Amino acid sequence: MAVLTFFMCLQFSLFLATKAVNAGCHCIVYDSTFGNDYGMFTSPNWPVPYEDNIDCVLYTFQAHEDEIVKINFTDFDVQKSNSECHLGDYVRLFLHLKESAVDQKTQANSVLCGKMADIIQTHYSSSSALIFEFHTDWKIGNNTGFRGTYRFLNKSLFLNDGEPLFGTKCDYQFFRSNKSQSKGYFFSPLYPSIYPRNVKCAYHFMGKYNERVSINFEKVRLQLGDISCLYSEDKIKVHDGKDARSPLIGQLCNYYDFVEFLSSGPDLYIEFKSQSHFAGQGFKAAFEFKEENLNVGFNLPSTEPLNNGLLLPVIEERRVHCDMWVTSAVSKNGTIASPNYPEPYPSNVHCAYHFTARGGERVQIHFTDFDLYIQAHSNTNRDCEGVDVVQAFIKIKGQIEVLKNFCGDALPPQVMSNGPYMIMEFHTNKAKSSTSYKGFQATYRFVSDFGINGVRQDPQSVCGFIFNSWEQTNGTFCSPNHPGLYPRNTECYYSFIGRKTERVHITFTDFDVEGVTPCTEETASDYIEFSSSRSAVSKVARHCGLNKPKTIESEGDFFLVTFRSNNQFDGMGFKAFYQFMNKTGLSTTRWIRDSAGNPYYNLSSILLTAVILFEIMDLKLILVT
Repeated sequence: MAVLTFFMCLQFSLFLATKAVNAGCHCIVYDSTFGNDYGMFTSPNWPVPYEDNIDCVLYTFQAHEDEIVKINFTDFDVQKSNSECHLGDYVRLFLHLKESAVDQKTQANSVLCGKMADIIQTHYSSSSALIFEFHTDWKIGNNTGFRGTYRFLNKSLFLNDGEPLFGTKCDYQFFRSNKSQSKGYFFSPLYPSIYPRNVKCAYHFMGKYNERVSINFEKVRLQLGDISCLYSEDKIKVHDGKDARSPLIGQLCNYYDFVEFLSSGPDLYIEFKSQSHFAGQGFKAAFEFKEENLNVGFNLPSTEPLNNGLLLPVIEERRVHCDMWVTSAVSKNGTIASPNYPEPYPSNVHCAYHFTARGGERVQIHFTDFDLYIQAHSNTNRDCEGVDVVQAFIKIKGQIEVLKNFCGDALPPQVMSNGPYMIMEFHTNKAKSSTSYKGFQATYRFVSDFGINGVRQDPQSVCGFIFNSWEQTNGTFCSPNHPGLYPRNTECYYSFIGRKTERVHITFTDFDVEGVTPCTEETASDYIEFSSSRSAVSKVARHCGLNKPKTIESEGDFFLVTFRSNNQFDGMGFKAFYQFMNKTGLSTTRWIRDSAGNPYYNLSSILLTAVILFEIMDLKLILVT
């Protein structure tokens, strides 16, 4: 039955003699020269379970020279004998071929086994040929095999719209001139196939003096894993300037979709490094050279909401013109308010306040007054539906989405953007029974320190902070934008460096980090993580949700706290007190300093706990000796 089904499958393809892994291989060939630009493939007998001891079936896809091959597994059920899939039943893919042939020396790019949830479904060749091998052993597992589709794609869809730099493997230059295009795409090496190991590529963007470089990473598929970018071996770094010495404003690893950056000047430098043994698909990114928009103020064209916050110009009679465009190129801080503030605002109002940051800046909004109308005896829900409302919008995966809705008279927490853009909208009902509500007032700032003031930033990190015991032996640190909502898609590092005889103790006073134990990607959790190593993540469990950290002590003179948020939820974050102590123990006496760096008297351990508590409560401590 297996042999009969196998030869029936061949009638839908061209059977050719090809060079195989071994002499016992059977070959099925799909060749685009015969007009088969797309089609379907299956394992022998599918959907009936495949036989055991299939030594080798080679599926060969041959496209034109100007094409690549895409295969997509729509069903997959191959018996899994081990996690690496190198023994037992497996599908072994050869994606980087110079010719449509493989032998025992040809290195496979990926090996698949298990169920659909265990594999990457879609794979691409780097050239015009793709081959995969299907092998089964003697164990009978009642597995059905696989089914999939193939398609031949034009290579021109994945060419960099820049000039390759002479003498480099994958460096490109994007130079803006009157003759060159103002926008285009760039890709990781061999994209959409998996990128090679141990590569280093640079992408140089050079605009005109009055232009800024806008980058949108539409798809990032690097190492698959729930790890911090600090320990990821494959990563993308975005520098706001001409080279790697320029400020770091972006760092991407793992998987992302639609992440945007905007340079503060005409130059931008992007570096891609691959050092892992398990390469991913890479990235696809769009670039655009944009002229600096210096328009700022009110009475610009009115807008109306469309498609969940996407704003498009309209014409409306009797409209209060209250829209505002603010860019950090013109003003780093200022004030916004509802129409007529502090006098009562009119009915039937829609105002939009657009904020655009540059480089490593984020938009921070702090409300100073808030008083909106709510119908009497109404039960205002969490989303503030049907009432006067202020809405904050950010971009998530390329779409404008609501960050938070605010209504009533409670002062909202301060908010921060997850990238260079934020929109605030103010909506009121067509009619109100009262005119005594004055609306809102808020201050805006474009910040590059994530709202964490008075702490030395790490120039090697996008959001990194350094605490040295010889600069200050104790103090506090917090999450971005604390005590407001921390921004989404943000990763921050807090490095504590003491003397060789010192250890750092950390006590959390505030903790509101969204998540569910064990605080992993599978539970869609933000988290805090600790490590006493500079090169590897600690084995200490992550903390989120109700799992508030207890007092933490470092194992050595170095300690790292990592905070990471995803793109789904918000929280108030954390605040913690740190203290560098001599490792001889708490029973010894030691010197500590106040928040201004002035030393207190030498204290015994009996008083040390009290001092820490006073510091946490921000109380002024007076000691009598």
